[in-house]
Amino acid sequence: MALQCSWCIVKRWNWSKPLSTLRRFSSESEHHDIVIVGGGVAGLTMAKLLQQKCPRFSVALLERGSSPKLDSKDGQGVHIPNPRSYALSPKSLNLLKDAVTHDYEKRFAYYNSMQIWESSSPAMLVFSQHDLEESDHLGACVEDSVLVHTLCDFLNECGKGESGNLSLQTCVWLDHMDVQSEGVNLTISSMNDENKKVKKLSADLLIAADGAMSPIRSQLGIPFQGIEYGRTAVTFTVEVNQHFLKNTRAYQRFLPNGPIALLPTFSKTHFVIVWSTTPQEAKTLKSMDIDNLVETLNDTLQRGPERLKPLFEKANSSPSILNNLAYGIDRVLDTVHYGMGMRHWSDDPAKFVAPPQITNVVSPRFSFPLSCKVVPTFQYARKVALLGDAAHTVHPLAGQGLNLGLDDVEVLSEVIRKAHDAGMEAGQFLDEYQKNRQLKIPAMVGGIHAIHSLFGNKSVPLLHGKSIGMSLINQAGLLRKHLAKIATGL
Repeated sequence: MALQCSWCIVKRWNWSKPLSTLRRFSSESEHHDIVIVGGGVAGLTMAKLLQQKCPRFSVALLERGSSPKLDSKDGQGVHIPNPRSYALSPKSLNLLKDAVTHDYEKRFAYYNSMQIWESSSPAMLVFSQHDLEESDHLGACVEDSVLVHTLCDFLNECGKGESGNLSLQTCVWLDHMDVQSEGVNLTISSMNDENKKVKKLSADLLIAADGAMSPIRSQLGIPFQGIEYGRTAVTFTVEVNQHFLKNTRAYQRFLPNGPIALLPTFSKTHFVIVWSTTPQEAKTLKSMDIDNLVETLNDTLQRGPERLKPLFEKANSSPSILNNLAYGIDRVLDTVHYGMGMRHWSDDPAKFVAPPQITNVVSPRFSFPLSCKVVPTFQYARKVALLGDAAHTVHPLAGQGLNLGLDDVEVLSEVIRKAHDAGMEAGQFLDEYQKNRQLKIPAMVGGIHAIHSLFGNKSVPLLHGKSIGMSLINQAGLLRKHLAKIATGL
């Protein structure tokens, strides 16, 4: 099956090339130091960093399809945020900041707090910007289309003038790939006035940023190891009533079948829902009429922390002294749980706040299966590097999917710059990228999986332990700040 991709070619004319870039695999092949497959946010950010850090390397970016539409409007001409959005960490925002113009930044929903609570526990967690010394925000929710347009405009602007070296095109197919010791040979095709045009490319380094179903990873025979959760995420945009916190707080409630998140957008009256649940319930949510869905959402999100089940069930056959002892222990636990929880219910900025009331569903509903997977190797023969969803997938509960991918991009760009500055081939130091990612990615993916497993466990003793643990974290400033830094990549 052909790989559908679009591509942009990076040319350079006004400088001397190192010997490694002068080689051609054949007289018919157009050579580039680096080819990036995948023009999503990760691939475009890779192109941005390479252009800034490695101006002497030529690059071809291949991406399937056309650019996404920036937004849509309702009947009154109001912009409707796209539900395909990301929660960007401060570290990711810093990586992108020089590409973001004022017009695009208006579409960034910066939030300064995040509230987490469970459906069967009195405990909660509230992280705020005060937990981070290095950032004024916990993060920002941004639409995929806004990020893609932001990066494309930045690359196009950089491509102007004599020193410019980037141009973007769409709808180009990658038909064939052959990895050799000398480099990678590619055959691409495009349609022009209903005529198919075929072209050959060669590269010293191929970067696979082609998504979770990565054809490049599959063709190389690199396994994608992990688990399918048997869960489906449903996402869509909702309209809400005005709220005193406006759009500065993100919300997440853990339910028996998975978490539901209410994420802010650039619009103070719109949020994005991401609901992870069973495939059957996801199917029901997608087919439910709007009035019933709004009622279900409000019933789910407007409920605050709840009372825990007793740790000990009363047994009529047991001696009364044992029943009294069990009752006494449960009352002590109640005092601990509610005493710790109520501590933050006065004027504390970390107190529980009911989310805004949802009034309408204003976008189509999309769904996707959830998995936790990672590749055993992030590079192949020093000729291919994998990043983003092509290398790992995680549960959306922590909002780390794109952030992990952008961390890949930053690390890989530094490894390539090392080769660039030394006058070597782009993939010369891919072993360093491999070592770095093998240390960090499995640990982060494993941590997210552990959180999913912990909140999916319905054991009553574990529920009591989680409740006390969450309350302690919420009150222990140093521990909460440490967790916030890990989650935001700072």
